[in-house]
Amino acid sequence: MAEDSEYSGTEPASEKRLEQARAEGRVPRSAELSALLVLGATGGGLAIWGAQSFDRLLQLFARHYGQVAQLSPDATLNLLLQGAAEIFPFLIALFIAALAAPLLLSGWVFAPLVVRFRGGRLNPVLPVSRLFSAAGLFDGFKAVVKIAALGLLLFFFYRMNLEALAGLPVLPLPQAVTAAGGMLAEGLLLLLAAVLLAALLDAPWQWWRHLRRLAMTRAEVLAEAREAEGSPELKARIRARRHAMRREAAE
Repeated sequence: MAEDSEYSGTEPASEKRLEQARAEGRVPRSAELSALLVLGATGGGLAIWGAQSFDRLLQLFARHYGQVAQLSPDATLNLLLQGAAEIFPFLIALFIAALAAPLLLSGWVFAPLVVRFRGGRLNPVLPVSRLFSAAGLFDGFKAVVKIAALGLLLFFFYRMNLEALAGLPVLPLPQAVTAAGGMLAEGLLLLLAAVLLAALLDAPWQWWRHLRRLAMTRAEVLAEAREAEGSPELKARIRARRHAMRREAAE
């Protein structure tokens, strides 16, 4: 039992090990948290710019629809640039959300050691072994559960709005767009609630998993303490050398 505790990771990771892991790019990541922020940015962008951008894009392309075949290259490029300018704020919001998601969980990480060449990465057996490891199988099972839950959610949402979807083709275009927008907003809110629940469960789990992987054995803790304080053998040799020097000076 004492041997097991001596060589098993039962001690929390030290600050030195945590800093070393960050330098190597080993920090907790949560795909659910990233998806939550991206979906939130999508919903916020649609709420703020969606209707206005759609109206301006509709007017823009309606003005040039009858002249598509006669547009010059410069006019075509100008049309595309105007359309891109309408959706540019929305794309910027998505980019900021995707960039901020990892920062919320682990902060800013600068890890130049990640890009250094390591021959072990070229081993084709290593990715396969990781895939069939306990962690890999668990992550695969979790991915299957998420896909199944998402499919079930979309199925129930489709069944709930089946009559409304069937009536969209007979509605005038403005009313059809409004009804489709309402259903899209409802589905997005439902999906956002599901992803929020998943993120609240996944983010703490990823932190616990990260700290568990970095847990230290008692031998590692003692070795790090000796390294921080200095080797007792080296200190003894230094004291013996000083004592010999004082004795020689006295003689």
